[in-house]
Amino acid sequence: MINAVGRELYEKFFRGYTRKQWGLDPSELDASVTARVPTRTNRDARYFTDHYQAMPKHGFTRMFENMLDSPRIKIMLNTDYREIMNEIEFKEMIYTGPVDSFFDYRYGKLPYRSLEFKHETHDVETYQEAPVVNYPQNQPYTRITEFKYLTGQTHNKTSIVYEYPQAEGDPYYPIPRPENAELYAKYKALADAEEGVHFVGRLATYKYYNMDQIVAQALTVYGKIEGVKRKEASVIAVPPRRSVVYADSLPASTVVGKGNGLTNGKTISNGSGISNGTTSTITNIDSVS
Repeated sequence: MINAVGRELYEKFFRGYTRKQWGLDPSELDASVTARVPTRTNRDARYFTDHYQAMPKHGFTRMFENMLDSPRIKIMLNTDYREIMNEIEFKEMIYTGPVDSFFDYRYGKLPYRSLEFKHETHDVETYQEAPVVNYPQNQPYTRITEFKYLTGQTHNKTSIVYEYPQAEGDPYYPIPRPENAELYAKYKALADAEEGVHFVGRLATYKYYNMDQIVAQALTVYGKIEGVKRKEASVIAVPPRRSVVYADSLPASTVVGKGNGLTNGKTISNGSGISNGTTSTITNIDSVS
């Protein structure tokens, strides 16, 4: 990163943010962490430069509700899958929980970073000048997100959220360090040998994914299960070339794959981990990022 932007910008923008986010000095992390941040010599202010960039038309909650709106899908919250495994018949399992938990922490716990979110509503139309503003210096939070910019909502009030990185809490970010990669490699060997179980998502594969990447992974896994190519696992035709695609603009029946996707003789484990990629398996935003 210093080679890319120089010492001064590295100190101003990268080092402090990285230390807050990970609780470690950048030198202690894999180079892929800072490599995720784009550096440019033009005035393109977008974080991602993909041609297709999408938000669900009515939000992710509605999109998930549509995907799960099937009599063949049952959601069980606050349930440890171990308590019900022997009571539910299934051919194959899609596991999206922590891979070390699946194997009862045989080699020890994989470390994660977590987040605390602080939500606020303000009596102004906009609170800041961009959807996401990073704070790489001395503030305890790393960024503030203002959702109106992302949804296109018009209102005389606005909602924002502060993100506070922390060591404890729900697992959000696998910590990319060589020793953690070595530990995960042991669990991956166990996972690869596990018959009838497919490990999908950040927690199950101990890797940071963007939304488009996790959708691609989920479609690939589903394609392998069904013996079809990933393209054939998608049932929505590629939309006309345009800037914004609303993945939720089709009825629920068209975003569900063959035999209602993963519910065809299979079970989804770990209800709390559904948002970590499992339900993405039955969406088709393969060409959307």
